[in-house]
Amino acid sequence: MLESLVKYNEIERHPWIMFPWALLLSSVGILFSLQLSYQVYISGNVFNLTGLFSVIFTIIPSVYFLTLFIKKEESMDEKDIARHYEKGFWLRHNKDILIFLFYFFGLTFSFAFWANALPAGTFQIQTMKVQEIRALAGNMLEGSAGLNEFGAFVQVLANNLQVTGFAFIFSLLFGAGAVFIIVWNASILGVYIGRLSEAFYHIPAVSLNFLPHGIPEIGGYLLAGIGGSLISAAVIRSHKKDIMFGVIFDALKLLGLGILFVFLGAVIETGGFMLKVVSIFIFYTIFIFIITTTLTSKRKNS
Repeated sequence: MLESLVKYNEIERHPWIMFPWALLLSSVGILFSLQLSYQVYISGNVFNLTGLFSVIFTIIPSVYFLTLFIKKEESMDEKDIARHYEKGFWLRHNKDILIFLFYFFGLTFSFAFWANALPAGTFQIQTMKVQEIRALAGNMLEGSAGLNEFGAFVQVLANNLQVTGFAFIFSLLFGAGAVFIIVWNASILGVYIGRLSEAFYHIPAVSLNFLPHGIPEIGGYLLAGIGGSLISAAVIRSHKKDIMFGVIFDALKLLGLGILFVFLGAVIETGGFMLKVVSIFIFYTIFIFIITTTLTSKRKNS
């Protein structure tokens, strides 16, 4: 039932609807996973799997809707390419990134809220991953004198490009496969924010620390996932060569834009002051352009 609460036409007109839908979806998944209270014992250590089940129960209904959404987007892509629609690329995909970003933000806020409200051991799996990431970040800082600024940038960029590649490949192979990466990363970030927040109303303020480099990085992953999903849907529908090439070209544009976003995110995270300022200006100029074209443009659905 939850996967049917939103319709394609509704989110096309109002992408922000994805935020409360994702918030509700993941909250139900988290509350349901609490009822399992499943733990495993490995080498004398106890592992609480509630965090893992919460991700799984969020993914299941999400995959159904996002698969339908991707198929509809690919169908619209096909029609626009077939009639040589001139402003095709932006009119076809300007809303996609906003829709998925609102979905990601809804998941992140949900996990942050419940991580702040529930006992510390509830999201043990995510907490372990957060500790691993913080340890790597600490090692980078300790070795920054040897690595220098460029070395830190290369490490961050290499890691983020790896995630981007996984998002593209997973979506290419499984259609809406990027949802696995989206939900997992949202759960990790949300748990981290929730643990840093002293109270639930501190969550928005704490989140601001992650926005400058977080939005470009997440946006890059999402664009790569959308690109892979479009190719996957096109292959399944077995189009003519010219339409197939058109869809693939659109998907590669999305992937290229995603890589650019990831690159800018890495510069913002590790670069010097001027590089941060320039990168923030470039990314948010593009981002504002996406938002304004989304608000002012309409795409024919026939």
